[in-house]
Amino acid sequence: MIKIAKLLSKSPQQLKQTYLLNHKPQFQYGQVDRFLDRLQMPLYFYLIGINVGVYALWHFPAVDKNFMYNHFTLHPGSMSLRELHTFITYSFSHQNTLHLLFNMVTFYFFGRTIEAYFGSKRLLAIYMAGALVGGLMQSRQAGISLGASAACNALLTYYICNFPREIILLFFIPVPAWIVGLLILYQGWSGQGDGSGIGHDAHLGGCLAGLAFYFATRGKI
Repeated sequence: MIKIAKLLSKSPQQLKQTYLLNHKPQFQYGQVDRFLDRLQMPLYFYLIGINVGVYALWHFPAVDKNFMYNHFTLHPGSMSLRELHTFITYSFSHQNTLHLLFNMVTFYFFGRTIEAYFGSKRLLAIYMAGALVGGLMQSRQAGISLGASAACNALLTYYICNFPREIILLFFIPVPAWIVGLLILYQGWSGQGDGSGIGHDAHLGGCLAGLAFYFATRGKI
């Protein structure tokens, strides 16, 4: 808990330096690594910025809403070759202010810690994997879906698996992380097909992606 608190008290530049000083890349240094190393700030800043930017496009009168629908939501046409990109882009898209705020606060606290411990590439990979698996599961349902919830659930699950005894404030109540993980899994599983309009399938898919990523990368930096 103390170690996490110290990380969260550091500036973005200090967090990036902490990672670079304490971890050496174990795999081939590729184009993604070179791109991430050129960033002036931690990756989570840019991902939050993209989410905020797409939210602004939804509310900018000059932007065609059909364009946003076709390219920034999961919808019945997403399985066509021309719109497969929406299985990723939907995860950067929010229309509702509270939806954006809740997801970005979650992403900030947990994504920030994951990037500090495991690096920008791991953060990006988990975000994308959560979005993709969540999108594939949600595509079984009718209607449209959008939001970073599946990606955030993947990051939250990955964090919980790595730090199960850390304390998380759940509605301002201190709760061990592993209990939060069980609650998230239960909500995603039990809420499927409840007609609430909430993307429980996407949430569950994000959790499964985070869990799979944990077992695939356990013990690796």
